[in-house]
Amino acid sequence: MKFSASFLASAFAFFVASAKAAPSIVWDPTITSPVTGTVWTVGTMVNVTWSITDEPSTVSNAGEIYLAKDNVQMMALSGTFDLAAADGSYAVTVPDVPTGDDYQVILYGDSGNIGPSFVIAA
Repeated sequence: MKFSASFLASAFAFFVASAKAAPSIVWDPTITSPVTGTVWTVGTMVNVTWSITDEPSTVSNAGEIYLAKDNVQMMALSGTFDLAAADGSYAVTVPDVPTGDDYQVILYGDSGNIGPSFVIAA
């Protein structure tokens, strides 16, 4: 009986504390590079950039960048990095993938967003 009362008190305290927590701000920054018309060349170092004009005061520390083809996630272009410290830019190496004009980057952090299609050339 003592266990049940203790468990219930702990659960109640958790829910009360959770109810008082500030709501999360989901930040979905606009990818500014690459955009339509951008050409990346396999093996080169390029910058993925995003707008920070509407960056909230609290940002997830975990950012990641992925490559997509035809809006389907393919592979990681980065490891996990500090999204707030990146200040709107992160350098990646263009992977050895088939030439195409239907690639996009996905920026994960507080939210995941996908940029417009661009070209990867050999």
